[in-house]
Parts: sequence; structure tokens; C-alpha cells
Amino acid sequence: MNETMGQIIRRLRKERNLTQEELAEQLNITYQAVSRWENDTGMPDISQIVPLASVFGVTTDVLFNIAGTNATDEAYRIVKEAHAMIQYGILDTHLSAYDHMLEGLKTYPNNLVLLNNCVGHGLTLCLPENGSVYAAERADEIAAETERQAKLIISYSKNASDILRAHQVLVFLYSAQGEYEKASTEAEYFPVRSDFTLYSHKARIDEVKGDAENVIRHLGIDNAYLLQAFEDNSAVLGKAYYATGKYTEAITIYENWFTIMHTLFGDRFPSFHDFDSGDLYILLAQAYLAVGNREKALENAEKSVMFYLDLISPTKKMRIEALRKNPPLIARGIIDINIPSAHIKAKLSEKLASPELEPLFDTERFKALREKVEAL
Repeated sequence: MNETMGQIIRRLRKERNLTQEELAEQLNITYQAVSRWENDTGMPDISQIVPLASVFGVTTDVLFNIAGTNATDEAYRIVKEAHAMIQYGILDTHLSAYDHMLEGLKTYPNNLVLLNNCVGHGLTLCLPENGSVYAAERADEIAAETERQAKLIISYSKNASDILRAHQVLVFLYSAQGEYEKASTEAEYFPVRSDFTLYSHKARIDEVKGDAENVIRHLGIDNAYLLQAFEDNSAVLGKAYYATGKYTEAITIYENWFTIMHTLFGDRFPSFHDFDSGDLYILLAQAYLAVGNREKALENAEKSVMFYLDLISPTKKMRIEALRKNPPLIARGIIDINIPSAHIKAKLSEKLASPELEPLFDTERFKALREKVEAL
């Protein structure tokens, strides 16, 4: 669209929730001057162009509508460069990637490729639960920018998946900020049924077409997402029972989850639950301690350590290949991230230092676990 400079100024002002008076105040001019610009009855003085671009967080090329015609390709290039900067679990590299994408948005404001990637990365950086990649010093700033970007996606995107993802980001942000009514309002945008997914519907089309290979591929992806949701829900549900003193119910939740995963995958099953957020072995150990079963608690603490040590073992590749072949339930979703051993060591040490596990600290088996982790 060939926007005039006045139309561009109006759009950028509204996207940043500024009134004409507020913009005028930042530029030390009258609001009538801003009004003339937006109505195309006047133009900013050349000395005002750079400050105006700075207020909006864009390049001057954007104001003159000469930011380039191949924005999508450029956006993908910027995102690719940003992802190449990331080293798993190292905060500075995640921040560098995020800032690189923000710089891209100065040239290509409202580009949905950049917005979607910024929103996802920004959410990771501003939530305390994300451990080593929580940017504490910049969390408030990033949260505010992520909220603004999510709202832009909702306004501009025509892709239902992008819009729902933006609403999900707002649910997480508002919940973390204690704004529960806002979070509940955002949650109302989501469908109740779990089969309202892209891949389940594509599989339906493939089935009618007689394309069995794509049915396998699409439902394999869908099952992976369902299993991830199942594991996350089991973790949260078990913690809720634990928090209300219903320790036996928590144990039942976790044990049933393990039974199902062992049935589906045998002894070598994937973990979809976020490594940094927690794991069901440690949660189960805590629940067993709450009912006085130290033996079971130790057993599950050991399983947690061995499971994650296996992620950096020489047999990891064989484990991944075996999971992909038997059974053929999922086509995607097995975590195959090259997690540095130093990061695994730090996170396991943190898990084993959990106050809920304190009754195990003096046992020889638990000391041996800590030594195994320290030896990494």
C-alpha cells in the first residue's frame, strides 16, 4: 500500500498508543502540527524527521515509505541470523538474537514474520520460570514490548494460528503480572475442543484424498503436540494436588503418566516437558517424600538424573532413532537439542538442591547422585 507520510505517522502513533498531544510533547511541538501532518496538510521539518523516527522506533526510510519491497525475504534473513546467534541456555546470546530482530522491526515495522518471532522470544526472556534465559534486568521492558507486539499480531494477521498464539502470549504475560481478569479474557478466545488443530484437519483432507503417507505425517505431528500438552497438564495438575495437601492424588497423576509413556514407548520415552521448568521424576520424588516414602523418593531422584544424563550420552543418537521407529506414533516432537553438559549440570544441581528433597540430603544414595552430577 502506498501510504503518505501523514498516514504512516498516524498509523505508527496509534500502534504505540500515543495521542497527538503526547507525540507533540515528545517532539516539543504543538499537537496542531501533528494534526496537520496526519491530514497531509503539512510536512515535518527536516530537523524533526530523525527524532520522529526515534520516537516510533523505526528508520527514517519507513517514514518516507522507502524501506524496501522485499520485506518478507529480508525478515526471514534477519530471523535466521538471530537464531544463529543463540547458544542454548546462555542469556546474552538470547538477548543478542532478540535485539537483532528488534532492529529488523525498525526497518520493517509490523512485519508478521519478525513480530511472531519477537513475541515468542520475548516471552521466553521475560518470564522468571525460564531460569537461565530469564532476563531479569530487562524483563519489564521486554514484557511491555511483547504485549504491544502481540496486540499488533492480533490486529494485522489473518492467520488464525498466529492470532491464537498472540492471545496465548498475553495469557502468560498477564498471569505472570497478576492481571488475572485480563488473562481470563484472553483465554476466552480459545476453542474448547482439542481437535481444532491444523494437522488434524489436514489429516482429514488427506484421508478423503487417499493420501495415507500424509495422514501418517500430519497425525504424527499432531500426536507430538498432544503428548506435550498431556505432559505439561499432568505436571501442573499434580502440583496443584500437591499444593492442596493431596499428595496421594499427586502421586497417582505422575505414576499414571509414566505408565502411559512406558506403554507407548517402552523404557526410552521422550520428555516433552521443558527441561528448565521441571520434570515429573522430581515432582514425583517430592510427592513421595510428603507421604513419608523415602525409598520411592530416592528412586525417582535417581531416575531424573539418569534420564537427563542420557541426553548427553554417546547412545543418545541411537535412543532418538529407536523412538522414531517404535512405535510409529509421533513424527515430530522428540527433543533432540544439543544441550551443553554444563547447562545440564547446572539444572540438575538446582533440582537436587530443592528444599522439598532436603530429607534425602544425608543419604548415601543421594550423595552419590550429587557426585555424579558434579563429575560432569
